[in-house]
Amino acid sequence: MKKKRRLLEESTSRWLEAKGLMGSLDTSKASRKEAKVEIARLVGEKKEMERKLESVKAEYVANLHNTEAYTNFSDYFAKVGHQEVLAVLKSDYADLSLGSLEARFSLPDAKSEEDS
Repeated sequence: MKKKRRLLEESTSRWLEAKGLMGSLDTSKASRKEAKVEIARLVGEKKEMERKLESVKAEYVANLHNTEAYTNFSDYFAKVGHQEVLAVLKSDYADLSLGSLEARFSLPDAKSEEDS
């Protein structure tokens, strides 16, 4: 009798354990499905954000030459180039008066740039 009872208890214990594992498996499957749905949603959002980013980049590049930063940068390096040409002219043609050109193509002072 004790042996049958012990076998019955072991059998019941294993059955309850198996039932618990099945419940865990069902929960795991549901969690996996939820995770897959969430991943699909996030992938869609990522693609949408990438599309918007490309659109913004294209618009920025198309209008870059209209920005103040581009104009100031472009003007600055044009003046640097003019300064180099003026330096060569001064060294090669010392008798030439270049004062008006120097005034026209002078670079801004670093101190005045920092103040503004």
